[in-house]
This record gives sequence, C-alpha cells and structure tokens, in this order.
Amino acid sequence: MVRRIDVSGETVGYWAAMDELMAKQMYDGTFEPTVVVMHWDEETPCLDLGTYEDAARLDVDLVREEGFAVGRRYAFAGGTAVHTPDFPNYMLYYRAEDTDIVTEADRSGYANVAALETFGLEAEYDSIGDVEIVKDDLTVKVMAGAAATYHHSDLWVSTDSVIWDFPPEGRILDDAVSVPPEKFEDKDTDTLTGRMQPLSEVLEELGVETTREAIIDELVAQNVAATIGEDAEITQEEWSTEEETFIETLAPYFESDTWINRVSSTRMCHNVDPEFGFGEAAYKARKLINISLVRDDDGLIHDITISGDMYVRPQPTATGSGILSTLEYELTGLDPTDEDALVTTIADVFDRPNHEAPGIDPEHVADPIVRAAENTVPVREHLAGR
Repeated sequence: MVRRIDVSGETVGYWAAMDELMAKQMYDGTFEPTVVVMHWDEETPCLDLGTYEDAARLDVDLVREEGFAVGRRYAFAGGTAVHTPDFPNYMLYYRAEDTDIVTEADRSGYANVAALETFGLEAEYDSIGDVEIVKDDLTVKVMAGAAATYHHSDLWVSTDSVIWDFPPEGRILDDAVSVPPEKFEDKDTDTLTGRMQPLSEVLEELGVETTREAIIDELVAQNVAATIGEDAEITQEEWSTEEETFIETLAPYFESDTWINRVSSTRMCHNVDPEFGFGEAAYKARKLINISLVRDDDGLIHDITISGDMYVRPQPTATGSGILSTLEYELTGLDPTDEDALVTTIADVFDRPNHEAPGIDPEHVADPIVRAAENTVPVREHLAGR
C-alpha cells in the first residue's frame, strides 16, 4: 500500500519539511510508503538551491525581488531548480535496504523512460542524470530526477520534475545563477536552460494528445511499481492533522537565510583573516565539483568549501553534517599543493562505511583544490568584488 498525497499552493520549504517528517516517522516506526505530488503556486514561483550548491553563486536578492520564494533542498544533489505549475514534480518516499545511489537512481530513471514510452515517446535515461526525448539526431531534456537517502540509511526518496512548459519565470536560472564554464564541457549549450524543451511541445510535435496530469499519474505508477512492487496499491489520502502541523511549523526554516547559507563560500570568507588568500576552481567529473578555499599565512588550507551538483552520501540533515562537511574537516590544515596527500585524505573519507560518491574519484576533488590554491587573491579583495 502506497498513499498518494497531492499538495497545492505551497512553497519550497514545505518540500524540505516533508523530508524531515519522513525521517522522523522512520525512526518512530510509523513510516509508510508515501508519494507526494507538488502542484506549485502560480502566484509564488519557487527557486531552490541543490543540497550542495554554493549560496554565493546565487543572487538571492534578485530572485526574491522577482517574486520567488527561495530555499535550499534538503536531500538530493542536482543544481538549482525552478518550481511553477509548469514544472510539476513528485517525491516518492520508500524503504530499501542494502542498496546504493546508482541502483536507486537508475531504478527511478528507467521507470520514467517506461512511463514516457507508454505515450509513444522515444526516451533515454542517463545514469544518475536526466531523462531525454530522442528527436531525429538530437536529444532534449524534458525531465530531471534523482534518488537520495538521508538520516536513516534505509529511507530513500526519489524525485522527478517534469518540464511541461517553459514559462518566463524559468529564465531566472540563467539570470541569477553563476555557473563555472566547466559545467558545460560536455554539453551543446552554455546555459542552464539551453538543453530544456517543454514536454508539451514535444508531444504536440509528435501528435500525441495527453495531459500533464496523465503524465504525472503514469510516472508515479511506474516508479511505485519499480521501487515498491508491481502489485503495490496507490491510495489517495491527505496528511493527518499532526503531520500537517509538523510540516507547516518547520517549512519556514528551510527558506531562511540560515539554511540557504549552510553551504556558502562567502560566509566562509567572512570568518577568516581578510589578508589570507582565497582561491576557487571547478572540475567536471560525472557531476560538477566546485572548490573554494582559504590559505593561511603558512600556505595551508585554513578553510574550504566543496560544492556542486554531485551525488554523494551521507546527506546532511537539519542538525548534522554530511560527507562533504566531513571531507572539508579532514582537508583543513593540509598543504593544498600536495596532490598526493590530498588524494589519500579524500580516498579515506570515500572509503568509509556507507559513504558514496559515484562517478567521482579522489583525484577529481584534488585537482581543483590544487588549481584553486595556485590562483589566490586576498580575501578582502574577493569580498570587495561581491
């Protein structure tokens, strides 16, 4: 049995609060598989930072001035995303034991392909990546998805966002988000929205008549079958009063500056000697890795921020740090130009039980650390330019 709950008119903090609720119920022993379909508010579009994105790369003031509610995602990696009624998405919370990120992401990704194929579309899934529609000799991105676990190692959640239409609000991604050029090394575009094409347009081009709601229903059905079982029954329900109260009480925190800035190279710089050296660099592995670091007077790493859209675990929680915070702690005090020592330290963290970084080798993290350390400016100079 899987309960389906449809939510309308809420903003991005509500999503993160639901994640916390599911984790609480897992520990309390009251958890039940749940799929939540978000019908976003047309009057209040939302923008959320990925779990590990650097808040310094987002012009939060501009986004808010444009009428967006801003928050940071609780789980999942991935980059910054926009949520409007034309970008509907859902979250499927379920229990899975002795598994990993790639297995669960692929389970959802191939379920999405199967769902789109029921409408006569030729779809492809790029492992721990996006779902694309094949059109002649090119592909276009029509969905974004991910899978993650947090808090409890057996609690998993997959999410998928459908690019149903592309309203003007979607352009905020290009206007307000600063992305290193390495992000697009393997792409035919140099913007976040360049590869996107609304699914509604693709369907119209192919002469397929269906609705956004029918697409969502089929995606939900295929994902439930793939993760929980083909015989799992989906029942339409609502939050209990206790659940609703929990979510609404916690939601504002996930839209606060405190939560948004939990990963911020600017905040890091405000806490160090302004004469120390600041450097940054990026590396494109399976996903983008951003490094921002501060070198002290001895040339050692005084502080470091590792950010990007990579998939890793354990994820951070509302009260605890994740794998990247552990990595940052272990790298502090090292010589950032000693690549061998960096690789050894990074590998040690990656090799710990229940730690994962699919598609990322220790060398992929060490490389931008070395390059960032070789091109530094005084912290005060860096902050003056912001």
